[in-house]
Amino acid sequence: MPKPNLSIVVPCYRSGDWLPELASRVKSAMGTRDWTYELILVNDCSPDATWKVIQEIADSDESVRGINLAFNTGQFRTTFCGLQQATGEMIVTMDDDLQQPPEEIPALVSALQADANLDAVLAKYNEKRHSLFRKFGSAVMNMLFRLSYGKPKEIRSTTFRAIRPQLVKSICQYSTVNPNINPLIFQTTRKLKSVSVRHEDRKQGRSGYGIFKLFRLMTDNILSVSTLPLKIVTSIGLLAAFGSVVLALYYLYRYWSGDGIGNVQGFVTQVLLINFFGGLTLLSVGLLGEYVIRIMDEVRGRPRFMVKETTDSEAS
Repeated sequence: MPKPNLSIVVPCYRSGDWLPELASRVKSAMGTRDWTYELILVNDCSPDATWKVIQEIADSDESVRGINLAFNTGQFRTTFCGLQQATGEMIVTMDDDLQQPPEEIPALVSALQADANLDAVLAKYNEKRHSLFRKFGSAVMNMLFRLSYGKPKEIRSTTFRAIRPQLVKSICQYSTVNPNINPLIFQTTRKLKSVSVRHEDRKQGRSGYGIFKLFRLMTDNILSVSTLPLKIVTSIGLLAAFGSVVLALYYLYRYWSGDGIGNVQGFVTQVLLINFFGGLTLLSVGLLGEYVIRIMDEVRGRPRFMVKETTDSEAS
């Protein structure tokens, strides 16, 4: 069977109500360019009827492939599962909530086709239809990615992407149990481009990313694949040690000059310094603990995901 022009990977969770619309709009978008494609819908062990809906879509459309995971593993690992199953000449990833319009897929793919030097094209939203908190979180993540991985300033970190198979193969070779796709892309290549696309309002359901989950996602994105926080804490420690030496020399000079410094108690200064460095010490211990937890996860070799069933196996 010949390779399709495109593989479109969509991680799915509690999205059965609008997946038929997603599949229909993808089919229409592909029809405008006469591209062959496979739509890979990966169900992240949804507790509702999402898998049943995927089976029904796959039964009625031979371009759709469904994968059902045995346990809930998160958006990134679910996407990784789909990437490993993709066979297309180019691969697109997108969310299942219809905020990333399928009609914009040709814009990403065409930009990638137009420049043979590019490894991936990432979407840049004209106007983000997220809450103010989500927008702030995205801005913070983009700044951290620039500091941690050298992400080009003009590149936006989104889950709506068109990627060449060679890059997919490279990032799938990372053996980490906590794969974060965009950081792995930024570590692997600088041949990237952002293309402006529409971002639509969420019509149904609600986002699964609350405040605590977003914060956890941010820490995972940094701690799982970067040592930047350790370097920052080390730098603060070195600066504090240097400042202590300078301060000691300053007080020693004042003592020798006989200006009465020995009579000054400096209670407030001592309390502030003790609180600051005590807090910094606890922060450093906690940071090391977070790294140790991730090292233990890697050593245990916990599987990223486990496929329970696929629509391909049912068809055969």
